[in-house]
Amino acid sequence: MRRAISISLILIITVFVTTNGSSQEIIQKQTTEKPENFKLLELTDKVVHNGTEYQYSKEFDKVTKTEATKTGEKSPVLGALMSAVLPGAGEFYAQSYIKSAIFLALEIGLWTMYGINQSNGNSTTEEYQNIANQNWDIYKYAAWLKNQNFQGAQGIDLNVDKETLRRQVNVVEQQNFSHSLPEFGAQQYYEVIGKYQSFIAGWSYSDTNVVNSSNYLTYRPSQVDDYMGIRQDANDYYDMASLSTNLVIVNHILSAADAAWSVTMFNKDLKVHTSLEMRSLYSTKEGRRINVPFAKFTIDF
Repeated sequence: MRRAISISLILIITVFVTTNGSSQEIIQKQTTEKPENFKLLELTDKVVHNGTEYQYSKEFDKVTKTEATKTGEKSPVLGALMSAVLPGAGEFYAQSYIKSAIFLALEIGLWTMYGINQSNGNSTTEEYQNIANQNWDIYKYAAWLKNQNFQGAQGIDLNVDKETLRRQVNVVEQQNFSHSLPEFGAQQYYEVIGKYQSFIAGWSYSDTNVVNSSNYLTYRPSQVDDYMGIRQDANDYYDMASLSTNLVIVNHILSAADAAWSVTMFNKDLKVHTSLEMRSLYSTKEGRRINVPFAKFTIDF
């Protein structure tokens, strides 16, 4: 009988020791591997029992701001790069939707303005070039030089091709005028024949029986001024198109800078703003008043 009781006691003690050891191991493991979700509970417990309001506030603020930083912050560099490629994209990334729409609308508007002005410039250029090709004639101009006996004009041969005749005319121009006729079809060609009076006799609107070596500087048919007006319109269109591309670059730069700033502001606003208030409440369980912390969270998006 005594032997049976002794064996039973040994078994009970063994089970108790084993169970107690396992429980301590589990508790120790849980203590070592605390999930971050219990941090705030630990802080509350620390204040209720042996913490101060200042300690609680500092630690609580550190935990909440660290958690917000881990989960919600965005990259200002990425935002800037996105807007540098497509204005407004970085602002959208920062959830600043109104500014995103403004920068994107500007981008679309500027490229639309560029396309319209470039197209108008091309069509107007074709218009004035057609006018010049149909109404300015090098053979008429060369014949006028020869008939007016300009220095060196004796070397002009009206029976040669246009390019050879142009080179012969250049010799005369270099001796008598400030400008020489450029190559046919060049941009300067279309400019000088309407801009400088020395080429006025080559226009179909000019009466070579009226214009001579004495009055060519003042003789000017109105059609030549109309031609130059159309050419100026083409240049204005191209200037507007060039301005549009410059503004596109500015829009990219401004949007990239604003995106970096917007993301930075987003990160600051995203962090949890905390405040702590200690309230003295009566505990029916403990039969006395205890200090209980009340935290206030403010999250701005």
